[in-house]
Amino acid sequence: MEFLRRQVRQYQEKKLDEILSNIQFHQYKKNQLEQKIKEMAFDETTKIREEISFNEKMIEIWQRNEEKLRRQMSEMEN
Repeated sequence: MEFLRRQVRQYQEKKLDEILSNIQFHQYKKNQLEQKIKEMAFDETTKIREEISFNEKMIEIWQRNEEKLRRQMSEMEN
């Protein structure tokens, strides 16, 4: 039984690392696009604003996934 718990825990930690990596990636992309907007004329920024919006949504999704996984991990320990 302990072996199974250890395997599940390792898998959860791996998934958590992936989630955190995805959050960082989308935050980085969002910041890059925001910097790019500052350098452009307003007319050219529509597509970039859509990309920023997409990255914000992805950040929210991955943060919810992180919370869910952390909750599952804490339940496994109990």
